[in-house]
Amino acid sequence: MAKKQRRSRNPVAHHLFIHRGGVHEKSHSAKRQEDKRQLRKLVNKAGVGFSGPDALAA
Repeated sequence: MAKKQRRSRNPVAHHLFIHRGGVHEKSHSAKRQEDKRQLRKLVNKAGVGFSGPDALAA
């Protein structure tokens, strides 16, 4: 029985894992949470005196 000859790979084709990489940046939810934190700090610094959503309804 003769050995099977290995089929050579396409040297031009890219490996799939190569395209998975990307820029490392914060997710949209992390950016939203950071914006909320900054807004809360700004409101507290201004000394408005309201805190939480219940104060807005009053």
